[in-house]
Amino acid sequence: MRKSTTINSTKALSFFFTHQSIHTSPPLSQWKPRHEYKLTRPDLVDRICRLLVLRRHDAVSNLSFDFSDDVVDAVLVKLRLNPNACLELFKLASKQQKYRPDIKSYCKIVHILSKGRMFDETRVYLNELVGFVKNKKLGLVVWVELVKVYREFSFSPTVFDMIMKVYAKEGLTGCALHVFDEMSKSGRVPSLQSCNSLLSSLVRNGELYTVFVVYEQMVRVGIVPDVFTFTIMVDACCRCGRVGKAFELVKEMEGLGFEPNLVTYHCLINGYVELGDVRGVEGVLELMEHRGVSMNAVTYTLVIKGYCKVCKMEEAEKVLQDMKQVPSFTMDERAYGVLIDAYCRNGRMDEALRMKDEMLGLGLEMNLFICNSIINGYCKLGQVHEAEGLVISMSSWKLKPDSYTYNTLLDGYCREGHTTEAFSICDKMIEEHIEPSIVTYNTLLKGLCRRGAFADALQLWHLLLKRGVALNEVSYGIILDVFLKMENSEGALMLWKHVLARGFATRIVFKTMVNGLCRMGRITEVEEILEKMKELDY
Repeated sequence: MRKSTTINSTKALSFFFTHQSIHTSPPLSQWKPRHEYKLTRPDLVDRICRLLVLRRHDAVSNLSFDFSDDVVDAVLVKLRLNPNACLELFKLASKQQKYRPDIKSYCKIVHILSKGRMFDETRVYLNELVGFVKNKKLGLVVWVELVKVYREFSFSPTVFDMIMKVYAKEGLTGCALHVFDEMSKSGRVPSLQSCNSLLSSLVRNGELYTVFVVYEQMVRVGIVPDVFTFTIMVDACCRCGRVGKAFELVKEMEGLGFEPNLVTYHCLINGYVELGDVRGVEGVLELMEHRGVSMNAVTYTLVIKGYCKVCKMEEAEKVLQDMKQVPSFTMDERAYGVLIDAYCRNGRMDEALRMKDEMLGLGLEMNLFICNSIINGYCKLGQVHEAEGLVISMSSWKLKPDSYTYNTLLDGYCREGHTTEAFSICDKMIEEHIEPSIVTYNTLLKGLCRRGAFADALQLWHLLLKRGVALNEVSYGIILDVFLKMENSEGALMLWKHVLARGFATRIVFKTMVNGLCRMGRITEVEEILEKMKELDY
């Protein structure tokens, strides 16, 4: 009887497997051993750790569990002395569709990788981590978490130096400065490379006072500057007009055995150029020749810019011709662009067009900067139709007008009193998906005011307010002028309150108000405004 039962059971199983459709069964890839669903979290963490240590990464992927911050953090803590295993876990976690590691997990992995001297991988994840933050407040959250992980597990302090460098490169100078200060307070000295990144970022952001403070603190804690540090400081000095101090720094670096490079000399030349000091430029060129440093295309272009700055156009052209005689140089559009722009700014359009033709004759191409310079030159001379003709020609050079192009043309029409054409240019901008800027709107307001179309100017003003356009002190100054020219003192005084509330009370706006009210005989109000000027130190 038993035998018969067995046979019948076997037949039943055979019948089931024969007739069961494969499409009604779950895919094999989804099948998991029943006992894996019953794993406790500690058991799951242990199993993941064992598989990672054994480098069975595919087996981890096949485990039936959902990635979570708790699981990832627990595995990272348990395997913190095995950076390779932690790295593989983090890679797996980052590939999940419904999960991404949080800031805490990132802070742990960068510490683990840094302690394992896996610096390239550390940098990758630090860059990703900083990429998540958009401002100083969030950036400091990352810093706080890095410190917390460091204190909890005695991880690598190298991460702090690395994060400072990443902050600086990403332009988060506030965060980088915070790290710099905190490291100094805790007796840790940042690396020279990270300090150079911080200094460079501060210079780019125009935080020149802070640059000098950081530099002094670097020297005070014993960080020895290198040629890159000195070059950054030379640039900083030149940017704030302290070219004499920059020259002293060059001498100081030579005294310390550092040889200034071409970038150092270029910073110095540019400093003199911005001051319009051609003799200073020539002095740097003599120093370069004495030191055996050869000029390159950038040097020549800076020298041309220096002569153009003081309207010595013949000397500038001579430098360009000297540049063309150097066999090793490949001429580019930059040097020509500087000359063409200078001629346009001085109203010498024939000379500008001659240089343009010479440039094209060498096989060089027009660029947006040169086109905009010529358009600006035409508009300044009132030759707006010629300017618009050049805008139309830009397509033949495969160039597209930008916001500056259209604003320049729009200003040209407004100066000539052709505000209808100016509004058409504004419409054209929108058609080309170029958003009109506050410069555009101020130009239109000024054009209407200049033409005496005060009602139209006020109508545009109210439309801009209704649309939520962020108007500035120039906008308010123009409309104040409109009210005063209309002899609408009540409107002017009401708008004046808004000007003060928004902090737009510039010296020019004060002058506009005082002159306008004086013409209307509103002496009491003038006295009040003069008192306000004294109060605000104008």
